[in-house]
Amino acid sequence: MKAKVTSNMISFVTVRRGEWILKISVYKTKQVLIVAQHYYNQEIVLLRCFVNQNDAADFIEQLVNEE
Repeated sequence: MKAKVTSNMISFVTVRRGEWILKISVYKTKQVLIVAQHYYNQEIVLLRCFVNQNDAADFIEQLVNEE
């Protein structure tokens, strides 16, 4: 399955990391949107937007490592 690409946004395929299902999109290479849903307790959903890609990567790493 491929990432969905438009002129302003790239939406990557949904992935599972640890206990989290992650959907990541990048808008105009400036903003990163992360939607995370807990795999076992699907009522837990996190939505975060970052302007720094490194902050987004740190958030994902912290989320996955806090199992």
